[in-house]
Amino acid sequence: MSIQIRASYDSFRDLRENNAYYVDKTDVIEEYLLRKFDKAVLFARPRRFGKTLTMTMFRDFLDIRQDSRKIFTGLKVMDCPEVVDGYMNQYPVVFLSLKEVFGDSFEIIQDNLRLTISRVCKSFSFLSESKEVDEDDKSVFALLKQQKADDVNTVASLDFLARMLYDHFHKQVFVIIDEYDVPMAKALGTPAYEKVRDMIEHMLSFVCKTNENIKAVILSGCLYTVKNSTYTGVNNIIPQTVLSTNYASAIGFTDRDVRIILKDADLSDCYETVAEWYDGYIFGKEKMYCPWDVLLYVRSKLDGSYSEAMGPENYWANTSETSQSIIKGFLGKTTGVNESFEQLLAGNSIDCTIKESLPYHQIFENGDNLWSALLETGYLTKAVMEKSTLLPLRIPNKEIMDVFRHEVWEYFKDKVDNAYVSDLMNALWAGEIDKAQAALGQILEASMSFYHEYHEYSYHLILDGFFTGRGYRVQSERETGYGRSDLIVPDPARNRCLLLELKHVKEETDMEKALNEARSQIVDNRYESVLKYEGYTKCIRYGMAFYDKKCRIRMV
Repeated sequence: MSIQIRASYDSFRDLRENNAYYVDKTDVIEEYLLRKFDKAVLFARPRRFGKTLTMTMFRDFLDIRQDSRKIFTGLKVMDCPEVVDGYMNQYPVVFLSLKEVFGDSFEIIQDNLRLTISRVCKSFSFLSESKEVDEDDKSVFALLKQQKADDVNTVASLDFLARMLYDHFHKQVFVIIDEYDVPMAKALGTPAYEKVRDMIEHMLSFVCKTNENIKAVILSGCLYTVKNSTYTGVNNIIPQTVLSTNYASAIGFTDRDVRIILKDADLSDCYETVAEWYDGYIFGKEKMYCPWDVLLYVRSKLDGSYSEAMGPENYWANTSETSQSIIKGFLGKTTGVNESFEQLLAGNSIDCTIKESLPYHQIFENGDNLWSALLETGYLTKAVMEKSTLLPLRIPNKEIMDVFRHEVWEYFKDKVDNAYVSDLMNALWAGEIDKAQAALGQILEASMSFYHEYHEYSYHLILDGFFTGRGYRVQSERETGYGRSDLIVPDPARNRCLLLELKHVKEETDMEKALNEARSQIVDNRYESVLKYEGYTKCIRYGMAFYDKKCRIRMV
């Protein structure tokens, strides 16, 4: 089947009118409006999971100024006459996206909010001429359109709009706010943060508290970050997070969705690769994939841009500055966090006490807050279906593992002279043992103070991070031959690879014995066999023994 995959799919109407491939998620409309209605609800999901598409879908279905029957034809929601007859294009809708409300100072952030509000108001210009609308409200409305309203009226703008729309249409209003927490996330760590937080919470309070003009408020964001605010209205928001069983499969792709997409694209044989790289999330009790990654992977296969030599791409890298700054902010600060990162990068899970409501400014207070933030933003996922007080978390898939490795490289590269890293890599490729050993010794001297105590995986992590940071697609603990090798560093462009077997000893006198064990492991388990099968004509094998900040290297 020929299918059209679009890179940007934020607008539901745009997607449908351009015949782009769409995975039907419209049943969430019925689920919310008829079975699980809340006056104020937050759909909290990581970036790139389709939150904006979901919000625009609600807008296009509800908006009284649209005729949306054509773009919803054939979709699940149309099989429910009660929701179609009672809600489809029956209500005024105010749609506001806050994803562009940020800046270098609070004043610029305020100006960007005024600009955003102005654009929304201009879409309702007919209210200026409405005979049903109060004249005083029209005066404020004019100032909002011109970006001249004062701070008080700007913050209260959604309340103004809801009242004017109710007066004009004589129907309650749906307020939809997309990416509500972006202004707070962007301001985190700056002097503007507290003022931004106060501004957004106050604006939400106007519409989330008891308000007879408003039918419901639907929000999207990454974190439930406004609970226990001084503004009582925001405490009415019901959060549906990655831990909630309600709406668990509403945003994102289920395993069934992915199998259907791959079948429609004649790529069913790629399922295992897609699952390994982009699956692994558990929302509520549902196994979920990131739609952004799956769709871009399929598109790369269909348009011929996919590189068989490089393999699957990391599409998610650099899509969330906030989440990556969280990782950078914690690495190296506490022993507990460092050791937990080791466990995660080793493929293990860590037990954490999770907070579902977490203000951005509290993320850095302790380790549990860090893990909670990384869970909500998609860098970690729970390792079990059920909720529990102490929840095991893990890295969901190879793509996110790659992101963590890059962050380790970013942390260490500031502490290590890049010349030593270059010397190490060049020497290993050239088989120059003495140079490699000297360079690695300098690296260990500079970086091993990161750890409270040394384990084999401490050295594993450093080498993995350095090669990953230089653009190599490192294979860690891959099943090869009759066992699992520690590190494989492929260089597909030159049909060569490095194979590294690492050993950590508690006594310096045991380093020679450890090198012999590494050699035996490589040879007896035939680690290079699968690499030759994959077309690598040159496999350079090393055993490495570590004691404290000392190392010895031997070519096998």
